[in-house]
Amino acid sequence: MRRTAGTLIVLAAVLLSGCGAQSYRTTERLVRTDAHPRIMLMPPDIELSERTAGGSNELNAAWTKAAEAHFATALREHLTSIGADFVEYLPPDDASENAPLLDELQSLHATVGQTILDYHFVPALRLPAKKGQFDWSLGPEVTKLAEHGKADYALFVWLRDSYSSPGRMALKVVAALVVGVPVSGGEQRGLCSLVDLKTGQVVWFNALLPRESGDMRTLEESRATTRLLLDRMPK
Repeated sequence: MRRTAGTLIVLAAVLLSGCGAQSYRTTERLVRTDAHPRIMLMPPDIELSERTAGGSNELNAAWTKAAEAHFATALREHLTSIGADFVEYLPPDDASENAPLLDELQSLHATVGQTILDYHFVPALRLPAKKGQFDWSLGPEVTKLAEHGKADYALFVWLRDSYSSPGRMALKVVAALVVGVPVSGGEQRGLCSLVDLKTGQVVWFNALLPRESGDMRTLEESRATTRLLLDRMPK
């Protein structure tokens, strides 16, 4: 993750443990302008890293590139299988004033998604101003995406996957045998949101809670992760 996991995240993980993913939707059926609502596939924000013996994560560019390709294939396969109508995001020219838009929205999605996970899925931590309602938005900037492909909704994905280095694996064995204290290995976590391009509102959200399974370096495991992330997505 981009920020250190704090008490809220730990508490959420404990309270929600046992569930591979948690989702929330504001609609059972997407509003459509045509026969089928069209979903714009935003480039996923994916990072794969190696967890060192010291516990830090080191980004692995080769793994990340492979995961991006696998996820793109798995995502299209899944959406096709459920009969969803989708279109690719068409990035603007580098000289366009909207050139920074993708990076800005991906960063915003990660922040809003983590806030939803922290403050909505644990009832005791819900914000009073929300009055118990699922009311979250990526703001008016999202409407600019309509200029980059005809669609009604945008699908944002944030994924982080890490794997134990040989040193980390050795440490886990020694810690278990000598000290009797478990040492965490790599983990996979993710956030996925469907956003209304007319309003910027998040109409569906799914969180893949931290787990020590799944491997985005392979296509088959990427398919399994994709199914979890898109579980119960309205169409």
